[in-house]
Amino acid sequence: MRFPEWLIPKEGIFIMLFDANRKIALDRSSPVPLYYQIYRIITDYMKEPGTVGRKLPTEEAMMKVFNVSRATVRRALQSLESSGQIARMRGKGTVVTNNATMEHLTTIRSFTDQMRLENHVPITQVVEVSTFSPDEELAKRLQIPQNEDVLRVTRLRGNELYFPLVLFISFLPLRSGLTVEDNYEGSLYELLRSKGVPVIDGDALIEAKLAEGKIAKLLKIEVGSPVLYYERLGSTFNGEPIELVQCWYEARHYKFRINLTTGY
Repeated sequence: MRFPEWLIPKEGIFIMLFDANRKIALDRSSPVPLYYQIYRIITDYMKEPGTVGRKLPTEEAMMKVFNVSRATVRRALQSLESSGQIARMRGKGTVVTNNATMEHLTTIRSFTDQMRLENHVPITQVVEVSTFSPDEELAKRLQIPQNEDVLRVTRLRGNELYFPLVLFISFLPLRSGLTVEDNYEGSLYELLRSKGVPVIDGDALIEAKLAEGKIAKLLKIEVGSPVLYYERLGSTFNGEPIELVQCWYEARHYKFRINLTTGY
């Protein structure tokens, strides 16, 4: 890939992300794979401010740092690269590009699937599950009578590195088959598939906002902090709306990538 010009130091000297001469012990008795332990250690270093543009040690150096094989190092680097956190520059090495989780907006994918794709462990805290009478606008968007109750599922989600990362509020019509008794600690999309109403397409809106009181409190950030607001109306078979979800992402640790085409 072509590396962004703004990340290449003018003097041509990169600052190392961590000391390539030190030894870092991995927990070889742990069920967590060695490559994933390395992945987590590197992402911990990347949490520090000013790490974008820093260089990672060579594969050979990292083999000595962690006392592992080249294959293990490469798998850790592949995981970092696939999540958009590093870039490999031919003749220059591997450099930190971003320390935020990134979602590609080309496929409808659950948060759980997104985290697993990036080799993260998804974590969920269910805040509230309830039913209520929708207002006219919500009933219209879900294509239901206004006197029909809607299920509301409020959850905080994140991973082993950042929690909470995002606040989800999902609104589901009765035809979803879900109730307040269901378990919402995992993937909501997996639940919908189990009910025979998978989300197969949808329309999304992304907007920059400032965190208001309740949102800021749940995300544990300052009121007025920037958040990425993401809203999606997901439909199942025959174009029937099956879920309206509103999401507030902690802006420092999340970003979206959209693939565009001219249509030719």
